[in-house]
Amino acid sequence: MFQPWIEELLSRPGAEAVLFGVIALLLWIYIWSATEVRRSHERRMRRIQDTLYISTNLLGKLTILEHKKYSFSENEQQDLFMAMLACKSASDLSSTLQDQIRDCIKEHDPARLALMHRALERECTALSDELGQDNRTDHWGECIWTIFRPLAEPAALAVTLFLVADLVFRQRLLDVSVDSWESVLPWLRAVSLMIAIMYGYLLWASLRREPSGTVNKILFLLIVLCSLLHLIGAAAAPYALGLQLVLFTSGFGFTGTRLRSDRPYVGHTELEPTNEPPTEIEVNAARKAGAYTGE
Repeated sequence: MFQPWIEELLSRPGAEAVLFGVIALLLWIYIWSATEVRRSHERRMRRIQDTLYISTNLLGKLTILEHKKYSFSENEQQDLFMAMLACKSASDLSSTLQDQIRDCIKEHDPARLALMHRALERECTALSDELGQDNRTDHWGECIWTIFRPLAEPAALAVTLFLVADLVFRQRLLDVSVDSWESVLPWLRAVSLMIAIMYGYLLWASLRREPSGTVNKILFLLIVLCSLLHLIGAAAAPYALGLQLVLFTSGFGFTGTRLRSDRPYVGHTELEPTNEPPTEIEVNAARKAGAYTGE
């Protein structure tokens, strides 16, 4: 596809200098991307270490409170309150857990403390596992991925330059009327491929992120796969672009609703209290939660 205009470009004077400049630019972008990937990973590890340093203090106090047969003294209650305030600055704790900590600060409720203790223990365990994986030796596939991951930026730029050059070359050779439908098809094809490049880059860059963006990754992949329709010919450009726009629009519906983990938990302030008398199950749950304060 690119052979005709590549041969024409290389036949022009100074083409070697332009080609050398493009290669140098792509190499510089690769080095910059690799540096940013490494720095981003180091920043992530530092945030995890800081979060664990802050949150394990609160986790330890909650564990002691759970196993105690009596309630905390006034000084111990103050230390627990200060530990919860400190956890508000832990950047890698989820927003749901931060809401639980905030509610426990506002109201010292044993049931909420029990829920927050379990949630904090789960997140600390997950962060500890992620931090431990960083100290392990990478597998063969991970070593290769470390090399290819920074290629996302220069690859996206290179493909974009090739696409723009091919569009310009085809428009020069296109022997049709400007007002005809055939003159619009190359532009539709270029827009569709640009969208595929953009979402292909987003998919490539998100492969090593948390699994919370699974829906986004599926949509990215589907939008990229729509560009395969261009293999049929220029007539398929409107259909490929239309499918991509439909997927793009539907993404707002798929990702607009909150996940189950982001909804109000039991004891959350958004769950308004009712005037109905407590049931037997609620009374038993309150008695069980009372073990946190020795009541």
